[in-house]
Amino acid sequence: MKPEDVLLVRPQQERALVKFRKMVEAGTETLVELGIAGLTTDAIVARAGVNISTFYKYFPNREAFICYLGIKFIEQQTESIRKVIASMPPDAPLERVIPAMIESSVEDWSTNRGARALQGIFVLNPVLYAEYSQSSQDVAEALRPFMAVWNIKGSFADWQRMHSVFGDCAIVLFDRAVKAEPAEQVRLIAELKALAVAYFKTAVAPS
Repeated sequence: MKPEDVLLVRPQQERALVKFRKMVEAGTETLVELGIAGLTTDAIVARAGVNISTFYKYFPNREAFICYLGIKFIEQQTESIRKVIASMPPDAPLERVIPAMIESSVEDWSTNRGARALQGIFVLNPVLYAEYSQSSQDVAEALRPFMAVWNIKGSFADWQRMHSVFGDCAIVLFDRAVKAEPAEQVRLIAELKALAVAYFKTAVAPS
C-alpha cells in the first residue's frame, strides 16, 4: 500500500498540492505537540489555515490521516533499511548487518518527530500493523541473498516468519526507546541490537 491509497482523491494542481502539504505539516506538528488525542481535524485545519472541507476532500476521517502519516513513515523506513542492506558486501556477517539495520531505523524515527509520536499505535491500528508486517517481509526478501552466507537453516518461509515476529517485537521496543530519556534510550538501543543478533543467530545451522 502507498500513502496515497488512503486518500479520497489525490491533489493534482500546484495550488491543491500546496494546501495538502500544509495540512500534512500542520498535522505532524500537532501530533508532536499534542499527541494522538490532540490530533483533531479542527486542530489540523486551523493550523494549516485551510477550510475543513479541504480536509474532507482528501481524507474521509482522522484515522485515514493518521494512516497516511504512518504508511509514509513505514515506506521511508523500509527503503532506508533496503539501502543499508544493498550497501553491505555479499560476505558481510550477520553481526554487522543486523545492527546496521537497527541503526538505520533509529535514525529514521529520531529525525522524524511525527514518526516518534506514531510508534505507539502501529500495533493497535490494523492498517498500520499490516503495513509494518509487510515491511518485515520486504526486509526478509532483501536479506535473502545472505541466508546462504550466514548458513541459515530452514526455508525462506521460516526466515520470513522470523522477521515478522521480530518486527512485531521491534515496534514495542522502539516505542519504549522513543519515550526514554537520551541516556536510557542509548542503552535500550544497544540492548535491542544485541537481542536482534542473538535472535537471528538461532536460525544459524551448527557448523
